[in-house]
Amino acid sequence: MAELGAHGIRNAEQEAHYAQLQEQRGRLDGLYGTLTLHRGLAEMMLEIGRFYRTAATVPDRYREAATLAVANETRCAYVWSKHEPTARTAGMPQAAIEALRAGRYDDVALADEERDAVAVALAALALRSVPAELQERVIERWGVEGLLELSVLAGVYRMIAGYLASIDVPLPPDGADPWGPDPGPGLGGA
Repeated sequence: MAELGAHGIRNAEQEAHYAQLQEQRGRLDGLYGTLTLHRGLAEMMLEIGRFYRTAATVPDRYREAATLAVANETRCAYVWSKHEPTARTAGMPQAAIEALRAGRYDDVALADEERDAVAVALAALALRSVPAELQERVIERWGVEGLLELSVLAGVYRMIAGYLASIDVPLPPDGADPWGPDPGPGLGGA
């Protein structure tokens, strides 16, 4: 079966949108490369990404801890490979990253703020209520906005993991599966 988003599959409008996004972002791999086949979805996902990068109240380091935990729980190697370097850049120690990769969410390598951000995201991911004392700590730290951001983040990355897995979007060229070998190219891609 042909790759979704492969050159020649897009119509002229989709090619123009792809070129515009590629110029803005420098490179498009599977996630956005494939989404350019649906301009409305691509724009919505880009806006969500922009919000978390530029307007979120939860600092990058703790938001990235939550993202890596969701990637681990969903076994989404694509999300992990995109966010592990960002977590490192945001100041997360390698020992904390390894703890998240191994599912040790209460590991001492994680700062209190990282453990709390992860716990909120995991509760949301499991469709469970966030315990009241955890809600209070998170609200004290980052406001109600922070609690909402972490809860919604879990849903966003669950949705992304489902989309990527359902049409076999391959890892980015520089990505690696932290839990095993890359299954190879599938239907997705740029």
